[in-house]
Amino acid sequence: MYAIKYDGPRKVQCVEIDKPQAGENEALIKVRSAGICGSDIGAFRGTNGLVTYPRIIGHEVAGEILSIPEHNKKGLKAGDHVIVDPYLYCGSCYPCSIGRTNCCTDLKVLGVHAEGGMSEYFVHPADMLWKLPKDMPWELAPIAEPLTIALHGIHRGGLKAGEHVAIIGAGPIGILAAILS
Repeated sequence: MYAIKYDGPRKVQCVEIDKPQAGENEALIKVRSAGICGSDIGAFRGTNGLVTYPRIIGHEVAGEILSIPEHNKKGLKAGDHVIVDPYLYCGSCYPCSIGRTNCCTDLKVLGVHAEGGMSEYFVHPADMLWKLPKDMPWELAPIAEPLTIALHGIHRGGLKAGEHVAIIGAGPIGILAAILS
């Protein structure tokens, strides 16, 4: 299969790699769509100091489940359309124990610290997938990741209907925040 790999700043290539095999509690996904984020551009330019190289990029990933453990927590099955949660957390540290998985002491982000999803096939923890409606166009699905960031900011700000807010920055997340608020 093919994947997009950064070997270092400004060193990107399409490489042929082995198709991944799903382990216990993992799903095998046929990638149908992946977004290019500002952090991917920063990784390409060498300005994203968190990225480790070499790295298969991509954390805004949508696809179709090819295989998944039958008794997964979310009731997903082969053929379901999903997006991936790109934040891999341990589940046992203090932040994870209080539901703050984004603050995990061993947090890994797809395409940054762990292999991303810009590949034909992708393996991901089954409980870190979110089902999409079958009629959602694949081209729109990856926007779910920046959309959740915008929504999280609105919730953290405690905004209520009718209130006004200044949004600094007109990138994708800022635009989505403006649309949502």
